[in-house]
Amino acid sequence: MVTLDEELAAALRESDRVAESLLVMEDHPGHRLLRGAALTGVSARRWEAADAGMVRLWEWFDAYRALLRQASDARDPAEVARLLRGPAVVLTEASARTLTGPVARQVTLRALVARMKAEYALVTAVLTEAHEAWTRRLAVLDPLAGQVAGIDSPAARALRAEVARAHARAVADPLTPDPAVADLVARVASVSALHRTFPARVAALSRQVAEVGSLRARAARVRAEAVAEIAGDHPPVPVDDVAGALDGLRRRFPDVAEPDLAAVEAAVAAALARARDVVAHLAGSLDRRAELRGRLDAYRAKAAGRGFAEDAELLGLHRRARDVLSAAPCDLNAGTVAVLRYQRAVLARTEAR
Repeated sequence: MVTLDEELAAALRESDRVAESLLVMEDHPGHRLLRGAALTGVSARRWEAADAGMVRLWEWFDAYRALLRQASDARDPAEVARLLRGPAVVLTEASARTLTGPVARQVTLRALVARMKAEYALVTAVLTEAHEAWTRRLAVLDPLAGQVAGIDSPAARALRAEVARAHARAVADPLTPDPAVADLVARVASVSALHRTFPARVAALSRQVAEVGSLRARAARVRAEAVAEIAGDHPPVPVDDVAGALDGLRRRFPDVAEPDLAAVEAAVAAALARARDVVAHLAGSLDRRAELRGRLDAYRAKAAGRGFAEDAELLGLHRRARDVLSAAPCDLNAGTVAVLRYQRAVLARTEAR
């Protein structure tokens, strides 16, 4: 059976642990964060309740220690038992008032400790949540300022101001999520990436613009030959001013947004594709004529090899196909039909044997 002296000694040891916990609470980083800030919103309301809880904890602890001092000084065992086990602690309930003032309640030492534990858990939960929320927000916001620190453009300056405002919101109300931060992170990353990759992207654009110029020069040469040699409509050489658009980007940097650079990249890619298509189309017409001439010669050799070199009909068909393909400009449709007729006539003779 526990004696009164042992019970008192245990209560004194517990009071030392409570004192240590309260000091840890006072030094909690969340307490340092909240008590020194001009809080707003949810954080202001929750800190007001937590701060009141901290005041109550110290008041209750004073009552706790005062009762233990009385018990330590008492010489009557009955008095010691009353203090340690009976409702000997008087607490003022600020939330309960009568006409003459706050209501005072008497609780036991054990009940007081239970109240302190519950209040301590509520207070430290707010402190911990605030500190963790602030730490997480800080881990996101702090790098943002560095990412746009060396960029001197209106967009970067505006982003630095937004980061500062987001930082101020985090200090004033760490317990309220800030949905604007995610979009801010994305926009800072975009501006930072643009500034970092701009030289390489412009270098790639320069190479593509040079290729566009080379293809246009080739297209002009091939088109001149195609117009002279092949009948029909021929696509014009593209004249997009992608070089001017690229020069404009260079002059405006770093005051350039990602959509601006992306638009020039798209325009250059489209100009490159158009130039390639035009060259392919124009060269294809000349290649088609060469292919028809080659096929005509191949079937003439086939006819001669099978003994039809002097066949009058074949000679006439060959001559007509040759004349069409030799004309300038050449009608490719007529040439295709003429070669096909000659080809069928040769096959009719050579495969009949």
